[in-house]
Amino acid sequence: MIVSTFKLAQLDEVEPLNDPSVFDFPIPPLQRVKSFSPEEFEAFIGEWAISCAKQLYKDVYRIGSAGDMGRDVIGEYDDGLCDYYQCKRYEGKLTPSEYWLEFGKLCYYTFNKDIPIPKKYYIIASQGIGSKFLKIIKSPEAIRKGLIEQWDAKCSKGITSGHKIELKDSFLDYVKLFDFSIVDTFSMERIIEEHRKTNYFYFRFGGSIKPRRGSGILPPTTPEQSELKYVNKILAAYSQYKKVTIDLDLLQTIPDLLVDFKDNRINYYSAESLKRSIRDIFSSEDHFGILKNEMNSGIKDFMKGEFYDGYKKLTKTMHESTKVNLSVSIVDRDLHFVTNEDKKGICHHLANEDEIDWVI
Repeated sequence: MIVSTFKLAQLDEVEPLNDPSVFDFPIPPLQRVKSFSPEEFEAFIGEWAISCAKQLYKDVYRIGSAGDMGRDVIGEYDDGLCDYYQCKRYEGKLTPSEYWLEFGKLCYYTFNKDIPIPKKYYIIASQGIGSKFLKIIKSPEAIRKGLIEQWDAKCSKGITSGHKIELKDSFLDYVKLFDFSIVDTFSMERIIEEHRKTNYFYFRFGGSIKPRRGSGILPPTTPEQSELKYVNKILAAYSQYKKVTIDLDLLQTIPDLLVDFKDNRINYYSAESLKRSIRDIFSSEDHFGILKNEMNSGIKDFMKGEFYDGYKKLTKTMHESTKVNLSVSIVDRDLHFVTNEDKKGICHHLANEDEIDWVI
């Protein structure tokens, strides 16, 4: 865990962008990146880092304040070492004169041990890196020579506010020995192509590549403890229908109800798999909760009607649930994740939370 006096946002859970305008007009991703604000660009790089490099890092952080000491995104390895990502959004390709200050920050803050020396230091430019600067980045000696030559003009008064940093004595020796081979970059084309494979891409750029729903879940042979409330409500409905107390053992001897029971459990687990798929994509907004609320609103008046017994109420409500429009959530409206099995299963989740009951 990185300890810092700056506000660090751990990025293991990031909510996808919620901006309907990205779906209005198809804009090529490379062009849309150029329109990002600095904050949007850093958020985009954070999405890419946590999705595409999550197997590389233990944690990924985004620094949420000014004075980031030359690091916008930090990837932390298991052994505590880090990579830094410095994001730059300019109107054109990044040039050396626009970046000497950032090299100065890297040297100054690591010299003072304000931040550790990273394993890799990546420069990420929204409009790419100019050929002259790219040639310098590939040469540690060219970075060192240029930084020393440009220190007074580009760095000395820009690293800390109101305080001139002179490149001399032990600090100059430090810069002369600094390992600038850690400096590297990623092209924006590569970042976009890797970002395209993440769940964030659709929400960031629109288009037709949507997040996919995760694998379904089959119910275990025996109901688990977490299921018992809705299972018992189903058994109570069966008991009212047959006018005899039905438990799981007796249910095995009633073929038609046993088939119905298995179907209801399949529906419950279908909705459970939907909930887990939503958690894989969204972090803070409870879209499964939105679906449950909308379903409850859609069936509650129907459930006030007259039914002969709990079993009839259960079966008719299951059918009614498939008619409820759940497009209030993007999960149904745009991603089309919700099936009829999910809708019936959401009813059982509501029963499991004591929101609805079948026995009359």
